[in-house]
Amino acid sequence: ESPRERELVAVVRAFRMIGQPQVLPPGTPRDRAQILQEAMRKTFQDPEFYKEYKKLTGDETVPLMPEELESAIKNLPREPEVIERLKKLAGPDALPPR
Repeated sequence: ESPRERELVAVVRAFRMIGQPQVLPPGTPRDRAQILQEAMRKTFQDPEFYKEYKKLTGDETVPLMPEELESAIKNLPREPEVIERLKKLAGPDALPPR
């Protein structure tokens, strides 16, 4: 296993861990981002959220807190070689419709 292969595996794992993040556009005022982060924290600390999620999806959830999500995104490898390998692995086509 080469260092580049390990980086590629790290990217794939990060995407699986991140799931469907809520991402704000660059330049979003910090106070607005903090409002959304606090709302996420409160939601994820509410036991009723987990019950309702399970009822709606049939699955358990392990959400990432805003700081964990930000860290996971910031730590993604960004080397061009890793990105090209990921593109080859993922394929050139768009995701199929749900």
